[in-house]
Amino acid sequence: MLSTFRFNHPFNPQPTQSTTSATHSSMKKEGKQSDESTGQKASQIDEPVDVDPSSEINRETSPSKSKSTEDEPPLSKNQLKKRRRWEKALAIKKRRKEQEREIRLLKAKNEGRDLDQERQQQLVNEQNGKGWERREERWKNIMEEAKIDQSFRVCFDCSFEDEMTWKETNSLSLQLRYTYAMNRKSRCPVYIDVCSLKKGGDTRKHLEKVEGFPDTWVGRAFRCYEGGLDAVYGCGGDQASTETTKNKLSITDNTNKPQEDKPKLPPNHKIVYLTGDSSNTLTTLDNNTTYVIGGIVDRNRLKRAAIERAESLNITTARLPLDECLNFKGSTRVLTCNHVFEILLKYRENGYTDWRGAVLSVLPSRKEVEDHSGHKEKACGEEVDVGGGDGVVEGSESTKRNADCKK
Repeated sequence: MLSTFRFNHPFNPQPTQSTTSATHSSMKKEGKQSDESTGQKASQIDEPVDVDPSSEINRETSPSKSKSTEDEPPLSKNQLKKRRRWEKALAIKKRRKEQEREIRLLKAKNEGRDLDQERQQQLVNEQNGKGWERREERWKNIMEEAKIDQSFRVCFDCSFEDEMTWKETNSLSLQLRYTYAMNRKSRCPVYIDVCSLKKGGDTRKHLEKVEGFPDTWVGRAFRCYEGGLDAVYGCGGDQASTETTKNKLSITDNTNKPQEDKPKLPPNHKIVYLTGDSSNTLTTLDNNTTYVIGGIVDRNRLKRAAIERAESLNITTARLPLDECLNFKGSTRVLTCNHVFEILLKYRENGYTDWRGAVLSVLPSRKEVEDHSGHKEKACGEEVDVGGGDGVVEGSESTKRNADCKK
């Protein structure tokens, strides 16, 4: 015979008959007491009651309302690692800013400058609106001292925008911003043209988020055009001439208002399209030439896009003398738009004589390079990830220079 047994858990005991009767009697007593208390409270409704605000606040901020945080699932190991890396990067960035600030203060003290007085003068200039005038005057002086010749120009071809994603156009806009900043700080600034930068396009939308674009940039040797290379420089033959008449008018407005004036170039001005797929090697820079850099950020999806674009417009192509200067071993020769532009600037600053020094001062430090005798060389560029690229464009960015760079 099987007999059934009832098991009473120690933490959840089953009620017995004696306990149930006791509970019923206690509930009746509590009911009477509650009725009496409610009657007393009803008689005291009209009386003013002093309430401690701190008690209300403590009641609102009691641990009982932290259920939302308790309900959140715990972070995984990968999420914790990412959070630690992010926090570490923020700490490094903060520490670096503090170090840079200390260096600037020490340099100012060594020069005997009164920082408090300069700060007060800066505030006065901002209130009077003279800060902008001073910056413009300083830029004009830089342009006059550098004696910039409008015949030497660097152009960025943004005609590949339709084949790039939103993220890639954002990377291209960042590279153009770095290019503009480097040109402002250079001892030998050049005129920069950006073609096919259409209003309403993704690249232009990213750039328009920057304060001062394009009005302030125009006064600092920077021009942007909606038309392509054929419209701005008149290259490409008969087929391009018909496209030129279409692109001369602004795309956004319906009036017959022409675009911004074209660059004033001599009749024998030449155009060279820089691409790593070219069989021609660039040996030196010509002051009567516009060097075109393809604005492509595509993670190597658009193979030979730059050279095909140049061949369709009958433009001469060339590549930078990277292999002639250095041995890249297993490193890629692909560079960003701003890398190519900065190499051209460094070569001009070095007196048109040192391609190797210009390349080493720009290449990211992660690239392993050697000279042709097998001696390891040190690249001095620091990088910031801004996207990926084609024959002249890649996803890294050099922003600062190492002081002990070998030249």
